[in-house]
Amino acid sequence: MRKTLSALCLGFLAACSSVDPNGGLGTTQLPDQFLDYNEYVCGVQPILIRRCSYLGCHGNPEHAFRLYSTGKLRLGDVANRNDLDAPLTSDEVEKNFESTSGLLYDATSADRALPNLDKLPLLSKPLAARFGGAEHHGIGVFPVYPNKTPTVDTEWGELVAWVGGAKQSTPPSSDCINFFMSMGLTPRGQ
Repeated sequence: MRKTLSALCLGFLAACSSVDPNGGLGTTQLPDQFLDYNEYVCGVQPILIRRCSYLGCHGNPEHAFRLYSTGKLRLGDVANRNDLDAPLTSDEVEKNFESTSGLLYDATSADRALPNLDKLPLLSKPLAARFGGAEHHGIGVFPVYPNKTPTVDTEWGELVAWVGGAKQSTPPSSDCINFFMSMGLTPRGQ
């Protein structure tokens, strides 16, 4: 049943146009055509895993936005604790990137650059209401204590910058390359 539903959804998505004339994105455009994969893996994914990947939250396979992470949700069968604690696989990192990028498909490049919180659930959901956010389930994840405003919260700043188009340098920084290597992966473009 699940495979049939997935195939049906993919069929509908394949029929969608590629680029919206208003600068938005169609579902057939690959996320890394408007978001930097290397910056996601090295800067954004660690924040999302740290703040959002709990098993009762986005570390849950039933949630549309889900995050695979070491020690929590894993893709495929987990036979023992070593499997659970192993570094993320390339498939898990890719699925995290796709899941996160999916929260931005409805936004134009102008929406992402502002940022327009009404079009960016990745930014609006975890932001405290007093700063214009939606307070995800009544909880403002950002700004993270002891920061009093999002403007001084480096993790929030990293998310906003990536959504707005921040890219990892070419070639990626040595810290980023080392981070990829710690997972047994290689940055894109290498």
